[in-house]
Amino acid sequence: MVKIINLNKKLVTKQDLLTKIDDVDIYRFYTGKEIVFGGMLSPLRPKEKNKSFGYFIGESGEVCFKDFVLGVGDCIKLVQLLFGYNYFEALSQIVVDFNLTDDFLYKENIVKSKVNKNDTIEFMDRNELIQKNNNFELKKKKRDWQLHDLVYWSTYGISLDTLKRYRVEPIEYIFINGSPIKTEKYAYCFIEKKDNTITYKIYQPFSEKYKWINNHDSSTWQGWDQLPKTGKQLIITKSLKDVMSINEMLGIPAVSLQAESTKPKEHIIEELKDRFEVIHLLYDNDYDKEKNWGQIFAQSLIDDYGFSNLIIPNKFKSKDFSDLVKNVNKASLEFFPDAENDLTLTKKVKTLWECNIYIPF
Repeated sequence: MVKIINLNKKLVTKQDLLTKIDDVDIYRFYTGKEIVFGGMLSPLRPKEKNKSFGYFIGESGEVCFKDFVLGVGDCIKLVQLLFGYNYFEALSQIVVDFNLTDDFLYKENIVKSKVNKNDTIEFMDRNELIQKNNNFELKKKKRDWQLHDLVYWSTYGISLDTLKRYRVEPIEYIFINGSPIKTEKYAYCFIEKKDNTITYKIYQPFSEKYKWINNHDSSTWQGWDQLPKTGKQLIITKSLKDVMSINEMLGIPAVSLQAESTKPKEHIIEELKDRFEVIHLLYDNDYDKEKNWGQIFAQSLIDDYGFSNLIIPNKFKSKDFSDLVKNVNKASLEFFPDAENDLTLTKKVKTLWECNIYIPF
């Protein structure tokens, strides 16, 4: 018998899967429980009597989990752990269980799972859930700045003075609902204050377990307090690291939302338009991905607010501004073969920026 393959189907990926179904629905389906930001019994160890599991919002705005035995992960990782699957098998299981087999190519020997769905629970809307529950207690223990910290940040053109101005601190411990976690060698806390409430975003750039932990409200702007009252230009970007790098390298004020997928409030955009003559948008150029998600999110804001869009050219293999600075650091001669030896990093970046991305200085 000849097997017919539907060529219109695509191999299932996490990015495409989450355009069909929400991550919170995946968690709810396989655990039969509502999401709790903070301490709860682990769905991965049903016989456990101590609370050692909780959810939090990751860098991209998706819901992630922290299990104090098994580590940190996303909704796909949870399915992997529940079934003992590899990554593709977990994606395939979700495709089968959510009746998405007409949309994707998947591992065919996967059968519908028998999960303990609890249809008696009245689940909250995703936005309501996050707004209500993303208030877990997050604390940190500060340490002194060390040489390796300054070297790391300098690769993105960011100085100690800038780090201090944007309230970035090196840390040695974080505490989630009172439970201590020893941080890795490179670990930093981004501190924001909104409506007299101080919140933290923890950043461990080389961590395989948990790179980000965040209890900022989704409407919190990073770098807002450091903006001038008025100005000729403003760049809206997607991370505090890019905010600091742009400000230091180009001298242009910048600010960022919590994630590229976050929609800003209308009255905030109107305020920014009143304060700055021109607003540019600089989101990721995911040039090496099947879908350029950074530019998809950027286009949504451009359509809504008419911002000018800045895209780093593919030839520089830099998805964002801080990566561009790092690559200029590493490959100055390739980018500037005729430059004088004493051309500073800032001048190199400005020259590259003016020639390729067309911001008027």
